[in-house]
Amino acid sequence: MNILHHKSYHVYNKKNIEKVRKDEEAAAAKEKEKQKRIELAESEARLELLRKRANEQDKTDTPIEHVNLFKDYMITNEEHDAEEKAKEEKANRQVTMYLDKGVTEEATPWYAKSHQAMNKYTDPHVRRSDKKRKRDPILVNDDPLEYIDNKLKRKEKKREVRREERKREKERSGSSIEQLRAKRLEREREERERTKRLYLGAVEEEQEKEEPAGYNSQYNKQETILAKQSKRRRF
Repeated sequence: MNILHHKSYHVYNKKNIEKVRKDEEAAAAKEKEKQKRIELAESEARLELLRKRANEQDKTDTPIEHVNLFKDYMITNEEHDAEEKAKEEKANRQVTMYLDKGVTEEATPWYAKSHQAMNKYTDPHVRRSDKKRKRDPILVNDDPLEYIDNKLKRKEKKREVRREERKREKERSGSSIEQLRAKRLEREREERERTKRLYLGAVEEEQEKEEPAGYNSQYNKQETILAKQSKRRRF
């Protein structure tokens, strides 16, 4: 690199290298401490679970008691037992974290949620139409053949409308072509007429200029003029 080595912002400066090394060591120590805390928390949770299971096993074992001759006649409190059982199940769910149920309530699948709950994930600026590409429902009382006949009639009507539109478009385009052709022919005709007028006017002027002044006393004056005109036409 072209940066001077004694500059403080040089990458391979000794101070910068030492600083990077210390930062890496501090980050590694922090990550190690975090991992230790996680492992400690997991071990404590497992120990607590084992203690609870051991206590439950001790409770299920038949304790050594004195002989109770009136055991069958004793009335148990079923409501109290149900509450105790519910508390135990809740504690087990919080520790074991069942996958099929949440900690406090059952998780509702996405397809069972209402449409209003899913609206929060949609973009409010995008317009959506629920009626797009929806077909008309077939009523139970409708005759299938009549329904099909009506559908075919509607399709045929749409085709007829499209044919009429194409026909009108073709007529408009045809009429415009005919108008352009007529205008072109009219321009060509006018051009020919103008050219003809210019040419004939120049010939008449030339004839007037070339006509001699001594023809009044000349013999056979008319025959001479006609002979000159026929000669010009041949050329």
